[in-house]
Amino acid sequence: MTSERIERLLGDVAGIRLGMAFKSAIHDVGDEGQFLLIQTKDISIEGNIDTQSLARVIPTEGQPDRHILSDGDIVLRLRGPVFSAAVIESGGAIPAITTNQSAVIRCDTGVLLPHYLHWYLNSEYGQRYFGGVGEGSNINKISAKQVSTMPICLPTLEEQDQIAQVHKNWLQQRALYQKLMSIGDAMYSQVCSNIQEGGING
Repeated sequence: MTSERIERLLGDVAGIRLGMAFKSAIHDVGDEGQFLLIQTKDISIEGNIDTQSLARVIPTEGQPDRHILSDGDIVLRLRGPVFSAAVIESGGAIPAITTNQSAVIRCDTGVLLPHYLHWYLNSEYGQRYFGGVGEGSNINKISAKQVSTMPICLPTLEEQDQIAQVHKNWLQQRALYQKLMSIGDAMYSQVCSNIQEGGING
């Protein structure tokens, strides 16, 4: 016997807002920065964020304190070609914000788990929806309204958690495989170079 699947609009089960607007150029001020800034380029196709590479900024306009990201928030790219999303995990001492080229989604965890939504947005279901509503000729883009009207299937919280755990485990395994491949590529290149240099000098 399978449990009943409920379909809702994302805006009915999550709060959706834009990140902070930056009217002037963004400058990385290094250790003096008060906030970590997540830009669209920082969200990988796989839906990860390399926090070590984020710019540190001191916003001189707006109210950045109102835009601080919380644990479990989803940051979704609103510009393509891939509308990938990342989930914010418990971070360090420096708060993080994002630009208004990303949407910030905060789940009603009574019905929708953040890591399940993370999987759903990056899955073929989510990407098919974004591809269908995206606008623009050169750079495809979507709006916060289109995000809010996205239909989302809601299995039980237990099933959502199961999917989230499978997804997280696979992301960890894939990261390990990619690291091993990178090490293997470097070793392979070095071995070939050693053979070549030995042949030339021999």
